[in-house]
Amino acid sequence: MNDTHVLIVGGGIAGLCLAQGLRRAGLGVTLFERDPSAAHRPQGYRISLKETGVRALRACLPDHLFDLAVATSIRPATRMIFMETDLRPKFAKDIPEQQPGVDGLGVNRLTLREILMSGLSDSVRFGMDYQRYERLDGGRVRAHFADGQSVDGDLLVGAEGVGSRVRAQLLPDAVVDELGWGLYGRTWITPELLAATPPELVDSFNRVIAPDGTAISIATCRPLTPVPEAVARHAPGARLTDIPGYFSWTLSAPGPRPDDVPPTALHRLAMDTVRGWHEGVRRIVREASPEATFVLQTHSARSVEPWDDPVVTLVGDAIHSMSPGRGEGANVGLRDAHLLSDLLGAAASKGQPLAVAKAGYERRMLDYAFTAVDASRDHPFAPFRPPAR
Repeated sequence: MNDTHVLIVGGGIAGLCLAQGLRRAGLGVTLFERDPSAAHRPQGYRISLKETGVRALRACLPDHLFDLAVATSIRPATRMIFMETDLRPKFAKDIPEQQPGVDGLGVNRLTLREILMSGLSDSVRFGMDYQRYERLDGGRVRAHFADGQSVDGDLLVGAEGVGSRVRAQLLPDAVVDELGWGLYGRTWITPELLAATPPELVDSFNRVIAPDGTAISIATCRPLTPVPEAVARHAPGARLTDIPGYFSWTLSAPGPRPDDVPPTALHRLAMDTVRGWHEGVRRIVREASPEATFVLQTHSARSVEPWDDPVVTLVGDAIHSMSPGRGEGANVGLRDAHLLSDLLGAAASKGQPLAVAKAGYERRMLDYAFTAVDASRDHPFAPFRPPAR
């Protein structure tokens, strides 16, 4: 293990992938997460990873954990369809058959986080409420936490999402715009519900749109291989939550964002919003878990100039939060993790300054990431293009 030690603030997908990549490169790493556990709060359910994201994941993870991610991935959609509220199609096309793998896959967010945490038990510290950093003599950095603890390292990486405190101190003039908001929900799939659900809503990339623009998208989330079986086959030591199949849905609702509203009231708002729509949609929303319904605000970061700080950098939503219009956010965050871990690992192995490698990462990241931010904001719902075989 190299003497270099990297401090990561935030235990989301990008931060955990970075931790795995740094460990694989032989660098020391500690990741600090404010939440008491990985499953403490809902952060969304399904993530679609494209080729860029999957290849980054493969590069950062040990082979057996990548194989586990593929085995527990979600069955791919077979059809793209946009519909009116009575499910009459406005646009539909078949999606070429594609087995999950390096060209892309869908994953349950909690499952992926738990896979990314595998083997990092000695590197992840939960319940650490990060407050600020302090530059030290000798090119090092100190992270301060709410309980009075502090930890020193050679580099601090902010990976704590759109509300990043690292970014607020490093780039106090950075601007993040609030866009729309939506209701996220989860409905467990039972044999009765599946039999009653119209085929247009099962295993499809869909969007049901009302005349006023209100819309819902419903994703079918069923793992290719049951989680216990996949764990036994690929990573017997991994500890994954056994999550059965479910419908994950995202609903845009009229009116102001419902702040400080309990989940049960959000669930009622969702049911009211789809009143009068097709029964297949209404039933999925009606049978959802009320306590699993939550509001998610979407954001879009404005571009920033490169910064001149040798010991602090940012990855993922902490620097380039973007709207979900093209499904690029997680993929770009994983690309950050891959690029930064590669450059830092190469620099450390050659005895070169980390600051030079970090600056190289930032130049490249700011270019590709804010290109993606602009495209997600200005050109959402890009036409479907099947992956190259």
